[in-house]
Amino acid sequence: MPNAKKDNGKKLPDAPFSPPGDVIRIAMGGEDVAEQAGLSFVFRSSAMQRLYAVAQQVASADASILIFGESGTGKELFAQLIHDLSSRNARPFVAVNCGIWQGELFANKFFGHESGAFTGANRQRKGAFEMAGRGTLFLDEVGEIPLSNQTDFLRVLEEKRFRRMGGEKEIPFEARIVAATNRPLQQMVQSGAFRADLFYRLNVIPVFLPPLRERTSDIRPVTEHLLEHFKRLYHKPNAALHQDVYALFEAYLWPGNVRELRNLLERLILLNGDTVICVDDMPIELLLDAARGAGGGASAAQADEQVPPPENLRLATAVKEAEIRAILRAFKHAGGHKGNTAAVLGISERSLRYKLSEYRLNI
Repeated sequence: MPNAKKDNGKKLPDAPFSPPGDVIRIAMGGEDVAEQAGLSFVFRSSAMQRLYAVAQQVASADASILIFGESGTGKELFAQLIHDLSSRNARPFVAVNCGIWQGELFANKFFGHESGAFTGANRQRKGAFEMAGRGTLFLDEVGEIPLSNQTDFLRVLEEKRFRRMGGEKEIPFEARIVAATNRPLQQMVQSGAFRADLFYRLNVIPVFLPPLRERTSDIRPVTEHLLEHFKRLYHKPNAALHQDVYALFEAYLWPGNVRELRNLLERLILLNGDTVICVDDMPIELLLDAARGAGGGASAAQADEQVPPPENLRLATAVKEAEIRAILRAFKHAGGHKGNTAAVLGISERSLRYKLSEYRLNI
């Protein structure tokens, strides 16, 4: 753990780097909030230590930050980290998902409105620009801002002032902008789907969050942290993961990243009781994808031995699981030879190739 200091009542880490192998945990919003919600930045990898150093370097500035990363990599948590490390940390952190608003609803969400501005506007309402005050305004899925709304949005960033809908008074915009996207904004600029001037206004400091599969040394500490959170939340103090599960997690590619890991652990804690959770308790999709991620037929064959019987009673799912099982067993029986695997299954090699492609089996 890095050292911490007090700043406006919040604990802020000092040291950007920790000795190799050490796990770093940073509580978001303070220890009480972090413990209740399970919101902490937990990492061990050198990649995340470097990003943490970047967060410390840019926190004191007011320049806009654009965070790139796949869905579920923790872009909002990283934005919260920058806010907590900054001198703005006692002021609001306002997060807005740009992907669910468009047209007048978008304008109302950000600009707010005066009473009587439109039908149903019975009282004044502050928008996100105003609610953020001198804090941080986090724009999630910024690539989803409708093109028709991008001009007004850019004007606020350039002029640092705005008016509520139906209002005449100009209000200063003083928040820092941190935006995030999982879309290729540069390609969208080239295609005309995103304004170039808005992109350059947001992309002053670009940050790239790596997917979980590229920092496997973080999987165990993140898993252990989330496991402890859900054990407390659901009052299951004896729940634990078998060591084989950790190995399985490190072989899995985690297309949904940390969000997928978090959701899986919550489900496992809820469904498996106050006991040790084993490989047999894992979803079949995870077992098979982990086998593909590990590569080679031996892993696939081993995964078959761990796959539980199908529990989903939908016929299509049961047939799929049964066919995958049969292919993996036949491959093992045939000694890893695909031609012999097809013969064992009683199908042509072409049919086998089709099934391997359909089920994305890399054997």
